[in-house]
Amino acid sequence: MKIEFSELDTAVNGSVTTEFDASYEAARLLFNTRIRSRPLAICRCADASDVVRAVRFARKAGLPVGIRGGGHNPGGAALVEGGLVIDVGAIEHVRLNDDAPTPSVTVGPGAGWRDIDRVTYERHTIPGDNGVAHGYATPSGDCPTVSNAGFSLGGGYGPLTRRFGLGCDQIVAAEVVDARGEVLRVDDDQHPDLFWALRGAGGAGLGVVTELTYRLHPLPKSLLCGMISWPLDQAEDIFRAYRDLYADRVDDRLALSLLLSTMPYPDGEPVITMYGLYIGSPDEGEQALAPIRTLGKPLDDSFGRMSYTAFMGELGAKIVYGLQAKWQGGYFGPTGFDDAAFEVMVKYVRAAPSAYSMVRFDLLGGGAVSRIADHATAFSHRNALHNVSIIALWHPGAPTDLNLAWIDEFMSELKPALSGQVYQNYADENLTNWAKAYYGEHYPRLQQIKKRYDPDDLFHHIQSVRLP
Repeated sequence: MKIEFSELDTAVNGSVTTEFDASYEAARLLFNTRIRSRPLAICRCADASDVVRAVRFARKAGLPVGIRGGGHNPGGAALVEGGLVIDVGAIEHVRLNDDAPTPSVTVGPGAGWRDIDRVTYERHTIPGDNGVAHGYATPSGDCPTVSNAGFSLGGGYGPLTRRFGLGCDQIVAAEVVDARGEVLRVDDDQHPDLFWALRGAGGAGLGVVTELTYRLHPLPKSLLCGMISWPLDQAEDIFRAYRDLYADRVDDRLALSLLLSTMPYPDGEPVITMYGLYIGSPDEGEQALAPIRTLGKPLDDSFGRMSYTAFMGELGAKIVYGLQAKWQGGYFGPTGFDDAAFEVMVKYVRAAPSAYSMVRFDLLGGGAVSRIADHATAFSHRNALHNVSIIALWHPGAPTDLNLAWIDEFMSELKPALSGQVYQNYADENLTNWAKAYYGEHYPRLQQIKKRYDPDDLFHHIQSVRLP
């Protein structure tokens, strides 16, 4: 039976694109272009009412549904073969609520973090300690094309995480369109079970989020931020120093991550880079960073005083959208972040067939992440400290088999160092036990919530919560 999408196109404030439209190929482009799924149509929603119309249309037509924000899910969950994609990327409003007892910001799911920071941090100034100017911020990621909703609903790590908590921990309210096409206000008092689930499993097929409200935190307008890079030959020493820096560390103001990549990216030589910031006085930050700056013989040290938004803009400046990709990785076991793992990682970085590929250690736990009880939200990795993300990236014309073999062999050799837990935002298409790896003991409760809010499994994707 032919489905007439013109009815939906006429009804929405946004637009509907089908495979017969010239804009179709661009509309279905994801961050990972290895995903080639072909939906029948993509509904580019302008507001929550468009989402309601799209959900009801899909139910009536018996169409499978995909939900797209920034299009970054590594396994391509945003696209659905032969179905309707509900694209919320154009719902981008940002509203600062600075007159409330606890300052917050209300945003559309498609708003990028730099757009949010511009409103809350750059354009808004409040007095801080010792007369230092502050803005407001909430934990966010560095990639400029990742939507705030996709980032936060699955957890949400960033440079502010150890100090203030995960992105999902900042959510104080949400607006959700459920599988019936009804708009729900979700918070601690209204639909508290769904509110629990959204914070850690919000991308797992429970509904379409059309608005989020985040708690904000004062942040100085000038911070000590930057990067230090060393040749790959020094990587194992840097790994050891980094491991020791965060072993039993209580102070949550120094947030540093690691990256194995090339400098300059992607045409330079392999390096190990430590990057991050100090949340507090830059003078105190200099003291906290001093032991790191004495390590080895750095190739470059850009740490200095700058604004939070300038630093985050630098981090995301060279992230390339549109390469082919595969992600694997996981949280390290209690003793896994050690010499044997360091040796494996350096070996495979040297052998990477694509200069775009990288290994990231950007999910630093501890601090505020671990101070929240495990059962408080659906996020199940609060006791993990270190995570590794192996990211194979290559041009569409490069040999796919070679790059896939590299990451699969890398992961196979590194696996004994890992705990089996995997960060759900860095979805691994190879996982067969993904429910346990992503959600642990929370999964049965998530299944019951799925049954309540989506009993017909309308919001099904490759790794969505299954009905009990």
